[in-house]
Formats: sequence, C-alpha cells, structure tokens
Amino acid sequence: VGLGAELDTHSAARAWRDFFALAALIAGVLVVFGQRHELFPGAGREVRYATVVLLVILGWALARALARGIAPALFRRMDPGTAGTVGFLIRLLAIVIVVVVALRLAGLKAGTLAVGGAFTAIVVGLAAQQTLGNLFAGIVLQSARPFRVGERVRLKAGPLGGEVEGIVGSLGLFYVTLVDGANRLLIPNS
Repeated sequence: VGLGAELDTHSAARAWRDFFALAALIAGVLVVFGQRHELFPGAGREVRYATVVLLVILGWALARALARGIAPALFRRMDPGTAGTVGFLIRLLAIVIVVVVALRLAGLKAGTLAVGGAFTAIVVGLAAQQTLGNLFAGIVLQSARPFRVGERVRLKAGPLGGEVEGIVGSLGLFYVTLVDGANRLLIPNS
C-alpha cells in the first residue's frame, strides 16, 4: 500500500544523523547569539533577526528529520493511519516550539505572542474552514476506525453523489488515499 518510504530503516538512520547535526547547528546559533555583544559590537538588531531566521529554518529541518527518524518505530507499533498522524503532530509540536523560541529571541513578550496567536487563530480559522473540517473529520476517522489501511471500501458522497471504490492506501488527517490498480485517489476526509 505504499509504506516503503516510511519503513526504510536506512533513511531513518540518515534522518537521525541529520537531526543531531541540525541540533548541533541550533546550539551553535544560540551560543553565537549569547555572545553577540562580543562578536558583533554595535550590530544588535541585525544579529537578532538573523538568529530568528536561522532558528526557524533549522528548526523546520530539525522537525522534518525528527519525524523521518521516528517513522519506522511508529509504523511498527501503530496502525499506519495513527502512525502518520502521530508523526505529523510531533513535527507540528517541534515547529511550534522552535517558532516560539525564535520569536522570544526576537524580543516579543509572552503577552504579545498570546494576543497575536489568538488573532491569527481567528483569521486562519475563518480562512481555512474546509481544511479544518477535513482535519476534524480525520481525527474522527482515526478514533472511530470505520476502516483500516489495506481494506477494500466503497465511499458514496451524499444521497445523490457518486461512488468511489478502492483499497485504502493511507489514512491521514486531511485525506484518505484509495488505490485502485495504478490509480491513487485522494478523498477529503470531510
């Protein structure tokens, strides 16, 4: 059903090497930031902003490497749909932590971050209603488990909608992938 990349232990070992290298780079950036007054006298804001940009880029790559590194262990211990969701949530949590740390280094206070986060949540919530509907439907599918990866299913869209049939290739937070021969169909969870 197409899980070869998630179960590849060689790519997981490479991802762990990347993870530790990126963690060392992030530690180096933070050490340089801590010594910025001695290393870059007179360059306050530029160093601060460069540090924020570097932390976000390196943190994003670190989160991806972490998710790729733990993927084989997750797929061995969990259902493929659940493993994919847990991997996504771990990656999301790592990215959020890195962004919050970077914004704190940029000089933003916790209250400012909270107000900005609330405003952003409202705007994103209104703009992404369909995506959030797919996300919540994906969470319901993960918990209710009406079907599993590898099962043959037939889905019908409403009373007058069309039918789609195939083998469940993956079950994610946003889409269910159906495999029918060489065809792969992405069906939104909502």
